[in-house]
Amino acid sequence: MRIKFNIFQKLLVMLLILLTPIVALYYYSTYKSINVIQEELIKASLNQMELFMAQLDASIEKFDLVSAPMLVDTNVLEYLYSINKSEYSLMKTRMLIEEKLSLASASGNWRNDVTIYFPQRRDSISSSPSYEYNLEEFEDRFSLGWSYREDLGGGSGFTRTYVTTGYKPAHPDDLDVAVRINLYKWSFENLLDTYKSGHSDNPFFYKKGHSIIASRSAEGLKMDGIVTELGDRVNNRSSGFLIHSFEGRPYLMTYYYSSLLDWHLIDSVPLDQIIGPIKQQRILFGASSIILLLSGIAAASALYWNVQRPILRLVHAVQRIKRGDYAYRLPKKSNNEFAFLMQNFNEMATQIQDLIENDLQSRILARDATLKQLQAQIHPHFLYNCLGFIINMTKMGKDQAVMDMAYHLADYYRYTTRMDNQGVSMGEELAFVRIHLEILKLRNETLTYSIELPEELAEIRVPRLLIQPIVENAIVHGLENVDYPGRVEIRVYVKDSQVHLEVEDNGIGLSAEEIDQLQIVLRIPAGEYAGCGLWNVYQRLLGNYGADAKIAFIPSRLGGLTVQLVWRLETKHIGG
Repeated sequence: MRIKFNIFQKLLVMLLILLTPIVALYYYSTYKSINVIQEELIKASLNQMELFMAQLDASIEKFDLVSAPMLVDTNVLEYLYSINKSEYSLMKTRMLIEEKLSLASASGNWRNDVTIYFPQRRDSISSSPSYEYNLEEFEDRFSLGWSYREDLGGGSGFTRTYVTTGYKPAHPDDLDVAVRINLYKWSFENLLDTYKSGHSDNPFFYKKGHSIIASRSAEGLKMDGIVTELGDRVNNRSSGFLIHSFEGRPYLMTYYYSSLLDWHLIDSVPLDQIIGPIKQQRILFGASSIILLLSGIAAASALYWNVQRPILRLVHAVQRIKRGDYAYRLPKKSNNEFAFLMQNFNEMATQIQDLIENDLQSRILARDATLKQLQAQIHPHFLYNCLGFIINMTKMGKDQAVMDMAYHLADYYRYTTRMDNQGVSMGEELAFVRIHLEILKLRNETLTYSIELPEELAEIRVPRLLIQPIVENAIVHGLENVDYPGRVEIRVYVKDSQVHLEVEDNGIGLSAEEIDQLQIVLRIPAGEYAGCGLWNVYQRLLGNYGADAKIAFIPSRLGGLTVQLVWRLETKHIGG
């Protein structure tokens, strides 16, 4: 009797929980006035419009962050004041500026072009290849704020000019440099299409005296009729709404003023599309609520005992497994389909426990070894030293050395931080090693190196960052403390169907005992050793090429040490 009472009590609680929100929603839907719903609709529409315009203004203002700094860009100033420079230097500087303008123009999903004017030089540089300098055109379209023009080079749109003085001079020739951005109508039409798909019926931009900017799929009410009805509301700097009927159908017309563009965004939504379904919902809601309650009463008892409780036990078991209690098992108390599911869950838990004990640890250790190896390539001290070099060379006025170091450092970190493809060609890997050596050579002019790679072996596939740790060991452990010019030689060749890769230096080398000890360290199994650079290289070599792969240490003919990697050449290791 007590069991039945508990079941009835639980069912009553479930029905009350289900009944309370249904009754509350029903009375809310019944007594909520249409006027209040309409007010909320207007508020929501204005909020959506305000949010859209805020996002639009933020997107346009990003071009300020891109364009204004171009006025004081080092390459721009170098081009402006390069009086005695050679034609080659001017052309190189111009190409750098064009590259920056292309990057600035490509930022964001906007159709635009960016142009830098040099009025005193009678010259300009633009992201648009077809643009040619025209002083009259520059003066005619000069505007310190966003203005709309129908005659831009790529069509109609908004244009703005940036100058360092902050005002329009009496003559354009007085300016040293100016930057102009054109944002074309096409981008605004795309934005209106996006806004329409989510919130609107027929949005468009309007300003008195200009043609309307509408979405590409504009339809519904005539836009001219909406503008006429709104009248003075959209001829001044104001935002708001108006409800008006066209052909007996009520429309909500909202308008929002953009102080950045000095245009209005106007939108129209048929009210009956929103309020009509609400009225129908009030009728259907009561009937569906009754059906839902009756169905809930019939199904609650069966669902609770036959579904909910077994599911709760399964959820509890999954949480136990998730917390690491792999020894937990479900009790077999169900007499329905869940009994089979629980039995399989117990078997799965047993298998997971076995897999965790036998396999997971080795996988985690292997992954950690790989991550440590990759992370070992990016030493903070290496970056600090390179940045210190750039600072010192800048103070000494050695611009070429600064540029060389910056370019090499950018290529170095672009390669080391790229994780999307761990397999590269031998040519790509050695090109990266060359960059690393060039960086070291900038810091130590006595260092020399050579790389020998036959053309037919350039496409052999190797793991990324396989060679660089060996070269780094040669520099750090072999050449760092020597008092004579250091040299590193890298060779790749095939012998007896095996690839041989050798890294040789003229450093202090290793004794026979040290080489034997190093070979012992390399053969320590994964999971028993934290790993060093050469150990990680050897583990990756075995993982990619099998047990036949090996690493050898040979006294160098240069006086230092030769590290030799050997693996079997296979067709799958060549090309893609």
